Amino acid sequence: MLVAYGGGSFVLNLDQIDHIQLDVNNRALVQKRYLESLDFTQVTSLVPWIESIPFAVDNGSEHLGLFESKSIYSTTVAFSVTSSQFSNWQKHLFEHSIEYVLMEHDLFWSMHFSDPGGTPFEIKSYDCIA
Repeated sequence: MLVAYGGGSFVLNLDQIDHIQLDVNNRALVQKRYLESLDFTQVTSLVPWIESIPFAVDNGSEHLGLFESKSIYSTTVAFSVTSSQFSNWQKHLFEHSIEYVLMEHDLFWSMHFSDPGGTPFEIKSYDCIA
């Protein structure tokens, strides 16, 4: 559960993040990468509206809305994974020829890569020994 403080005697509760909006300059190219190389799937319940709304993909409970836009705003999307998932992601990115940078931090390990539209991603593990 996410909690936002309402600045008074109340607390606003949020159940979860619904989606992360990614502005991309070539939605077809970017969605292809998500579907073919990053194991996301199309949100089929939104197919009837695809022409008028963004293409949406998910990977379990993570939803990304891909908006075609001439103005691109860079927002890093970070996902937390277990140590075994971290290792699987390393192998998966390598197998799909997706370049990434592996970084060791004091509290966690992370790998950084970008989608074809330039959106930066971070996959991190707090219990990982790379």
